Amino acid sequence: NIINKPIEKAINNWYINDAKRILGECPSLHKVGITGSYGKTSVKFYLETLLKQKYRVLVTPESYNTPMGIVITIRKFLKPTHEIFVCEMGARYVGEIKEDCDLVHPHHGLITSIGPQHLDTFGSLANIQKTKFELADAVPDGGMLFLNGDNEYISEELEARKGSRSLYDSPVLYHSGKTGSGYYASDIKVTNHGTDFTVNAPDGETERFSMKLVGGHNVINVMGAIAVAHEFGISLAELRIPVRKIQSVPHRMEMKNHGDVTIIDDAFNSNPIGSKAAVETLAIMDGMRILITPGMVELGADEAEYNRKFGTYAADCCDRIFLVGRKHTEPIKEGILSKGFPEKHLEVLDNGQDAISRAYAVKTDQHKYILLENDLPDNY
Repeated sequence: NIINKPIEKAINNWYINDAKRILGECPSLHKVGITGSYGKTSVKFYLETLLKQKYRVLVTPESYNTPMGIVITIRKFLKPTHEIFVCEMGARYVGEIKEDCDLVHPHHGLITSIGPQHLDTFGSLANIQKTKFELADAVPDGGMLFLNGDNEYISEELEARKGSRSLYDSPVLYHSGKTGSGYYASDIKVTNHGTDFTVNAPDGETERFSMKLVGGHNVINVMGAIAVAHEFGISLAELRIPVRKIQSVPHRMEMKNHGDVTIIDDAFNSNPIGSKAAVETLAIMDGMRILITPGMVELGADEAEYNRKFGTYAADCCDRIFLVGRKHTEPIKEGILSKGFPEKHLEVLDNGQDAISRAYAVKTDQHKYILLENDLPDNY
């Protein structure tokens, strides 16, 4: 590996420079960077659905959010006819978003969230804030910066930067469930069949939207996509139908119906805020609510406490809980039982397949909703 490292770096640099050359040959291409601790992949695909009503759009596929993933997308898929390139940017260390930006040079940026994700590699929330705002730093004068106005860590970082640059004094903010400057959603109605809400734009335009996505927490992500699309010249009225067409991203609160059982697949999620939102969405389902989870990982020194709190939320929202992995789920179990959850309705199993089999075997006259929350990698 030591011998190969400089050779590998040289090869990667050749491909990176070739991707830069291709981007340089598309001077009229609008480039939108998207980053965040969570929600960035979902917002990327929601935005693609909305923007393609008017533009030819390329997005990085799946979770291609590293420099080489972005390079593959540019070299393989970018065509001279594309008008907008939506680029997801991920990071596990300080400086990695800047690396993506140095490759893409985005005209506009969207930060979906900041929160405790990959704390074991970032070391602190302050480092996560700094890294996510590397995208904001890369947006040139005249570009647009879209920020989740509901996120306390984004608001905190924005406040600290105000006055240092005009971009930080007037970003495009979007909110869910509360009024504010920028775009905000109001009159949110959530059922187990979808979500309705009203969008209020800064120019005074309002429109009522319906979408298939379940859960109020999905509104903030869709609001981000609506804000970008509207700023790109698509009216709210024109966005009503594409918002209705938005589909769940695989493994992110994806609903799969199997007869009298509905699987809610949120296996990709591994952050405290998203996990809490997932079980709260499960709580609104009209039927037996079953949770299967191995808990969250890569949360650093506070991981056990985050999992314990997750257990307290789950206890309030579920009828049956199946934990996967005996040692790692001990804090979750402690949190569940601290809320008085019936111990007979809580089981700890060694693997996910056994948990799914047990969930299917639960006898009930109700429709069963099984939430698969968090995906535990092999190394855990």
